Amino acid sequence: MPAIDLARLNLQAARLAEHFSNPPAFVRELHEVLEFYTNRTMRPSQVAQKRGLPTHDTPPQVLRALERELLPLAEQLPHKGVLLVSELWKDGWLESRLLAARLTGMLPPAQAMPILGRLSDWLTTSTDQEIRRALLTDALARVRTENLEAFLLLVEDWLQSSRPLWQIWGFQALIPLLESPDFENLPIVFRILRPALLAASPHTQSDLQHCLLALARLSPIETSLYLQEILNQNPPDMCVRTLRRILPSLPVEIQNALRDRLRPQKTSV
Repeated sequence: MPAIDLARLNLQAARLAEHFSNPPAFVRELHEVLEFYTNRTMRPSQVAQKRGLPTHDTPPQVLRALERELLPLAEQLPHKGVLLVSELWKDGWLESRLLAARLTGMLPPAQAMPILGRLSDWLTTSTDQEIRRALLTDALARVRTENLEAFLLLVEDWLQSSRPLWQIWGFQALIPLLESPDFENLPIVFRILRPALLAASPHTQSDLQHCLLALARLSPIETSLYLQEILNQNPPDMCVRTLRRILPSLPVEIQNALRDRLRPQKTSV
């Protein structure tokens, strides 16, 4: 891989952006740029084994440079952006799919809705964790901030699912919202979180923990009262066991408020 010359990279990114309205040409040119920066110290079989998808193993700064060129075009030509997202995803390479996810998050929410409607299918068929993370964070960036209602409807659909994997998507998609300093509407999050919390299982335990920690950082008092309310309503045993397991990771004030309710009950002889 040649050393990255920023002037050359910016020129390559600008030339690539000229094909924004011609998805097949864009994808062809994209592979030429990525191939130029391929890490040739690893054999293709090693890379495939590591990632599970064909990849140029390109340094992250290359994709970031390309994304900067696409940002204004996504705003100016959103309908063309939707077509480009579809072509990038269909291409099937790691970098193409990462770019598809990030470009989706650059599009105005109204135009991005057809793409977001395919998100569950894309997540289901994606085994690469980096791509899943991009779909649950980057692809939802604008709808999360500009159309919160649509974002929460999507997350609620995942959290209400009986499938643990879908619940995990819901937890992971919520965390960037809860980490936003401007977000204050905790009651709506508590409402949509309840089904997945009551259906908690070992499969969802880790992601539920991360979500509850994000809630606790945002508002420990409200989170404590919410969990106390859940426990007061005789939740399923699995839910209680899951909360008991993650209790030590929660803030001390929440631990103190929940400890008695989560203490295993002694059975009478």
